[in-house]
Amino acid sequence: MENQKPKRKFKGLSLIAVVSFLVSIAFCSFLISATIINRTNVVKLRIEQLILERTHRISETISRMLYKTQALSAIVIHENGGMDAFDIIAPTLVDDPSILNVILAPDGIVNKVFPLAGNEIMVGWNYFSNAPGNLEAIAARDKGELVLGGPIEIIQGGRAIFGRMPVFIDSSDEEDNFWGLVSVTLKMPQVLDYAELDIFTTYGYSYELWRINPDTNEKQIIGTNYEHTGSNSRFIEKQVRIFNAEWYLRVSPILMWYSYPENIALIIAGFCISFIVLFVMQNNHELKNMQTFFEKMAITDPLTGIFNRRHFLELVRIEIEKARRRKEDCYLIMFDIDKFKNVNDTYGHQTGDKVLMDVTARVKMDIRPYDLFARYGGEEFIIFTSGISSKEVCDMTERLRICLYGNKFEYDDINFVLSASFGIAQMIDYNLDRAIKHSDEALYTAKRNGRNCVVFYSENGG
Repeated sequence: MENQKPKRKFKGLSLIAVVSFLVSIAFCSFLISATIINRTNVVKLRIEQLILERTHRISETISRMLYKTQALSAIVIHENGGMDAFDIIAPTLVDDPSILNVILAPDGIVNKVFPLAGNEIMVGWNYFSNAPGNLEAIAARDKGELVLGGPIEIIQGGRAIFGRMPVFIDSSDEEDNFWGLVSVTLKMPQVLDYAELDIFTTYGYSYELWRINPDTNEKQIIGTNYEHTGSNSRFIEKQVRIFNAEWYLRVSPILMWYSYPENIALIIAGFCISFIVLFVMQNNHELKNMQTFFEKMAITDPLTGIFNRRHFLELVRIEIEKARRRKEDCYLIMFDIDKFKNVNDTYGHQTGDKVLMDVTARVKMDIRPYDLFARYGGEEFIIFTSGISSKEVCDMTERLRICLYGNKFEYDDINFVLSASFGIAQMIDYNLDRAIKHSDEALYTAKRNGRNCVVFYSENGG
């Protein structure tokens, strides 16, 4: 009997200890899991923001480089198919170390290349042959638009991407004649240096930039910093669309949650209930703040505080549908600051930023509260208004012009007068893309007319 009593007592204590241990483990596991999930969500938000910034930089950088094909096209069209000015203009286009060459290819056969040194082998190359990378050249000819190709291994050594743009010459008949192609070739990975993808490594993330190769219909890695990127199921992936090309940027944390010492410390120590609750609530608060901050960043211009181009266009499409139902007229007003580069060159970029903020403030005070106003890019702005007549929109725009030109911009011991040029377009058939094009054309007409004026677009060239 004496031997049985301690045994029963041991069993009872073990049961209580096990239940208490299991309850404690379950409660701590819940709190610790919530903490880790919140941290993971914060990391996810940071990754999404970084992806948003990098994809924009990649698209902007490559587009800016490849739009040099427009200058090459203009040379050929201006000379009615001649190429004499190429040797003069081409050196001014190759103004970046990431540009490998610029090319003229009448009928798809390379005839002119700059610089010639190191690119001699390109002369005589047929872009319409079956060689790798030529599918994009054929697509450019057939679609009649600038096409991005690559990256491919090039015969000069290394890899490159390129933009092929078809050129059409006016002819006596109704259709333009296909003259050939102009091309800009960019070195890889040098052109991606402007996108600063190494920031992912700094934050401890792996990235993979890839596309489907049209020649092989297989996945092609454009750039990466970690060979095991694809094996991590926690990746976030966004599309990078550049002209016709569809690239994808995939990013994921390199370390798993259990690789962080602080998480192991949470599991081992358990922490006290009050501290864990405080920690979780603080993480939730930070998560909401970050969501609000990132949402604001996604829709506003960081310098002026007004809408950015992307969000402006989203809102305009909503307002267009409202106006369509009410059968109201809609207008786009596009304007930019005349000779703004002189301000930056003379007084510095900080003063230039102040000018952009002051212009924004003046315009906001002079338009209706429900008109949409955004920074379209650089020193260019855009306004959407509806429910008024063409005369009223012209009067409003003239007030804006006078407001900007009639009041000096004063900063410390400097002051100067600035003007702006305005282009107005009525939204015919509620077509936003056409209205943007027309307002832009009207703006450039205002520039050609001497600046500091308002031009209302008309089909007759006004």
